[in-house]
Amino acid sequence: MKRQLHLAISLALFASILCAQPTAPNFTITDSDGQSHNLYSDYLDQGKTVVIKFFFTTCPPCNAMAPLMEPFYQEWGGGAQDVEFISLSIMNFDDNNDVALYKTAKGHTFPGAGVDGGALTASQPYLNGTFGNFTGTPTFAVIAPDRSVIFNPKGSSFTATIDSIDVAIRSTGAQKPAVPYTVTGTVRNALNVGIGGVVVSVSGLDQYADTTGASGQFEFTAMLEPRLDYYLSAAKDTNYANGVTTFDMILIRKHILAQEILTQPEKLLAADANKSGGISTQDVIELRRLVLNVQTTLPQHKSWYFYNASYPFVNPEHPYPELYNTLNGAVKFRTSTLPPFHFRAVKIGDLNDSADPGQ
Repeated sequence: MKRQLHLAISLALFASILCAQPTAPNFTITDSDGQSHNLYSDYLDQGKTVVIKFFFTTCPPCNAMAPLMEPFYQEWGGGAQDVEFISLSIMNFDDNNDVALYKTAKGHTFPGAGVDGGALTASQPYLNGTFGNFTGTPTFAVIAPDRSVIFNPKGSSFTATIDSIDVAIRSTGAQKPAVPYTVTGTVRNALNVGIGGVVVSVSGLDQYADTTGASGQFEFTAMLEPRLDYYLSAAKDTNYANGVTTFDMILIRKHILAQEILTQPEKLLAADANKSGGISTQDVIELRRLVLNVQTTLPQHKSWYFYNASYPFVNPEHPYPELYNTLNGAVKFRTSTLPPFHFRAVKIGDLNDSADPGQ
């Protein structure tokens, strides 16, 4: 309760700070292509968010960051959607011709202006401390349609700064256009055998999914937003008794009695039939009930368990706290991540991988 109260107070203070900040003043510039741009009438009043980049053409950090800007601009629709980017030179030696040459050299398509296009006048409120301390170029200001300003979103690197700007843009209500992304991969057990009938989907977006065939492969295309984190999940909950035999229970008993210790994560996970985070005689009891057909399911567990095949276990001999109730075992990705992705399949109760992979 105390933590929630502190959070509520922090949010209220943050909101009051935002309300106390000045709003973005209007400006009109003429860009390096001779086009006029009015901040209010052309953008904010049309419901668009504007990202201003303060730079100059010979600025070394600006030049180093420049290759990231056009792809980021295109992620947000290249000016045709909810967001427009505008670059303003803060130096009086940069005229529109210099900015035009800079844009061509860097492959930028968003508008930019120099001194003769009104860039200095438009930049001044952001350089004099009105919105925060200006520490040098490149610096960014994200202006929402309500004219509020998020000044100098920044990270520890150029890429992290882009991520911070991305978060700031999203906070204004702008929607990033989704792009098609093809998800491919496999679901296999410890013997590298493909598992069929597994539903692989993007968590929270169940409309994007595929069911693995006999080889354990999946492939589907999803419409996803760039620069967001997504997670793949895998599920199969059929035929609980598949692969569960007396031999598996013997192996569990030997582990409990320290006669033959299980050390592989997939074996330890398979033995934890009641999902308690450990192995005990209760797991043997649950599995015996399956074998004797006293019960057809496991009350605390699903038939199969899946985790990211490339997950680096910190403690592979005790995998439960790392995987249960965490996202560690999920397959995390972004649209910039190259597939394929792979899941390790564990049939609960089957310690010797004798389960029929198609059931």
